[in-house]
Amino acid sequence: MHYRRGIVLGALAFLLAAGTALSPVAAKSEVFHSTSNATIESLDSTKYALAVSTEAIKAYAEGLYTYGENNQVTAGMVKGEPQVNAAKTVYTFTLRDAKWSNGAAVTADDFVYAWQRLANPKTASSNAYQIDLIKNGAAVREGKKPVSDLGVKALSAHKLQVTLTQPAPYLKQYLTGAPFVPINRKYAEAQGSKYGTSAKHVLANGPFIVKGWTGTNDSWEYVRNPNYWDAKHVKLTKATVQVVKESATAANLFDDKKIDYAVLGDSNLQRYTGKQVLHQETTPTIGYISVNNQRSLTKNRHLRLALAQAFNKKSLTKNVLKDGSVPLNGLIPTNFAKSPSGQDYRKATGQLLTYSPAKAKKNWQLAQKELNKKKVTLELLVADTPQAKNVGEYLQGQIEKHLAGVTITIKSVPVAQRIAAEKAGKYDLAFGTWAPDYADPIDFLSLYRSSSDLNFSKYTNGSYDKQLTAINTSLATKETQRWQAMQAAEKQLIQQDAALAPVYQAGVSYLQRTNVKGLHLSPFGSIVNYKYVTVK
Repeated sequence: MHYRRGIVLGALAFLLAAGTALSPVAAKSEVFHSTSNATIESLDSTKYALAVSTEAIKAYAEGLYTYGENNQVTAGMVKGEPQVNAAKTVYTFTLRDAKWSNGAAVTADDFVYAWQRLANPKTASSNAYQIDLIKNGAAVREGKKPVSDLGVKALSAHKLQVTLTQPAPYLKQYLTGAPFVPINRKYAEAQGSKYGTSAKHVLANGPFIVKGWTGTNDSWEYVRNPNYWDAKHVKLTKATVQVVKESATAANLFDDKKIDYAVLGDSNLQRYTGKQVLHQETTPTIGYISVNNQRSLTKNRHLRLALAQAFNKKSLTKNVLKDGSVPLNGLIPTNFAKSPSGQDYRKATGQLLTYSPAKAKKNWQLAQKELNKKKVTLELLVADTPQAKNVGEYLQGQIEKHLAGVTITIKSVPVAQRIAAEKAGKYDLAFGTWAPDYADPIDFLSLYRSSSDLNFSKYTNGSYDKQLTAINTSLATKETQRWQAMQAAEKQLIQQDAALAPVYQAGVSYLQRTNVKGLHLSPFGSIVNYKYVTVK
């Protein structure tokens, strides 16, 4: 999302969990002090795009499934195992007794309403494509069928029937996503256009209640929700979050004992090398250059190939990022998904688009002939965070060095503004990150379907679309053939068409105070699960 997960395409996901507070952290406090490098843009689970919003939504809302104390998928609002038909396309879930923060019962209709709202084209959700897994999802979001035709029904107050487009062995994991949390119909309809625009205009059914976010400010709190069904396992009284865009500032606040947790980057890591407070992990979040396939210059395939081959990824990850990130030469990251025979997807599929100054130069020469231009100037959009700016400047230097005649200008803007420009197609190049929602390659591949709302590259290829359709329909239950089809689709997207330029697989380096226990990051990015955090 998720610039999931979100996705693709939002802020640097691996920086979004950093934070600050205003006063020193007291020993044995029940308050956890965190930060973010971007502010929430929406608390509406059908209208968000940024990872920081994902974190907030997951703190206050809980879907059918969630992540447990050991970062494994576990039951959320669902009670027991669902009933499943022989074709594995119809699931009947029984809901547990749970309440919203206003005391109202959580019902099956809350899920029906939320998912219909997600699919409704009037909502214009950037995550609407995720509803395609539900029967008639694509037709509903494209306005071809009414929302009532979506394959989700409330059989009773506590019985929810979900009909899928095709079998999905990853369904439980899929349904942990923020777009699939319930929304209280009566409350949301009463709020109208204000729903989700501030902390005062949303109801909670999860571990915490959001407090203090007015819709534009840079600080807020997650306060323990006494009505949450599993409140006994929530130890924090509250978590405070404040936006801090500079990694160095977050490090100083940590040293001053004003925060308990902060994501770091760049040279700020060196001062913590070998210290117990420093943690490093590799995530499935990817960094990439989105290339507008419809612009007069970047619609040229050879120019896209040249750009993708013109920068040294190893040098970037080792000398600039320094946070455990590794070069990425495909769309799908390493250690993300395994084949039916147990092979890692990336290793089995190979390196599709690698750094090669010689090949970059050759493709640039071909592009010059086809465009009838010796020189071109392209604008690179980056987020207004230190990390994004550093990556942008590195890419600028590398491309201009290896492609004589190519000039890259950098435009640094707030994340939401960058996303808006990409969505509108008003850009040449944009650096962004994408964090997946579930561990299946189709999560990444589906972003580039012609009709995808997150296809910011404006990539259109009928053959690619047909491959995705086959993967999701006729090959859905044929594991080996489906796997091979996904590999072929990725090769076409990256190796043949260079629809985008992979840059790196993100690492995350963060500081965690030693008296903080139970802190888990999402398996799909640096999103904090606050439920099990304790401050001793």
